[in-house]
Amino acid sequence: MRKIKIYTDGSFKKNKAGISFLIINPDRNKILGYTNLKCKKNIQAELQAIIHALQYLLYIDMSLENQKIEIITDEISIIEVFSSQKYKIWDACQWKKENGGAVIKCAREWFILSCLVKKIGDMTIRFTKTSKEDRQNKLVHGYANYARKLQFCKKNCIYIMEAENNDDFVFKEIVNVSENKEVIEILNMKRPWKSNKYKADFKWYIEGQHEIVYIDTHDIIITEEIHLNCNSLNFNTLFRTAAESHAISYPIAVRPLGNGKYSLVAGITRLITAKLFDISRVPCVITDFSNEEFLKQNLVNMGKIINR
Repeated sequence: MRKIKIYTDGSFKKNKAGISFLIINPDRNKILGYTNLKCKKNIQAELQAIIHALQYLLYIDMSLENQKIEIITDEISIIEVFSSQKYKIWDACQWKKENGGAVIKCAREWFILSCLVKKIGDMTIRFTKTSKEDRQNKLVHGYANYARKLQFCKKNCIYIMEAENNDDFVFKEIVNVSENKEVIEILNMKRPWKSNKYKADFKWYIEGQHEIVYIDTHDIIITEEIHLNCNSLNFNTLFRTAAESHAISYPIAVRPLGNGKYSLVAGITRLITAKLFDISRVPCVITDFSNEEFLKQNLVNMGKIINR
């Protein structure tokens, strides 16, 4: 099985990024691509470098049958997300937090990259860490810096250079990757976190598969950062339902802390609703998982996941 290596790098400064990638395919000449674009964060530049590299693969319609792709980057967070397939959890959550916002900063770039990875094949692509001493890494780093200093390039256009064997790179062409049908479809996909559909519609509880216990709301406390950092919440119709029934029907997930106290794992809107409407006891599922572990477990077991 042949392996395609793709080195990528982004160079960011003052809302502008230069990006570069190097594609090494044993059956073809080396390809070096670079361009620049507007950015607000360094991670956007790193993500865009990989995005443009994969878009270019689709653009040239490279046959990936019996091929493995190794993407080599210096951004640890990208390696962690795609090695653990965390983006599949974000898919199940529709890329939203409980407050309706995007599940992660720079969600647009993360989302597009995840779509490209799934399009090409997530079992085909592997992400690895580069070394600063790697000669190929130094090459893409140099061209990313060079691209950042150029005047802004046309959107979705990449300058392509080519080298045969160990020869110097020579300019080949400028390509517009958005001319590829598959790339267009991904770029035009609706961003899930912009959907108006409230994520509480995504249920994790299946009757008969979880044991329900009723716990006093005063014994459930909020300890996890994902809940403590919420700056807004969407209660949808919870208030009306609670006012009419004076009960919470859908369970809350909690983790034992000892001394009869529990930490909230999932269901912050239901817990707050219960407290506001003086509902003393709520149905709970007890777990040993943290919020993130709970999401992963339910994704594996049921293919569905509750919103955080």
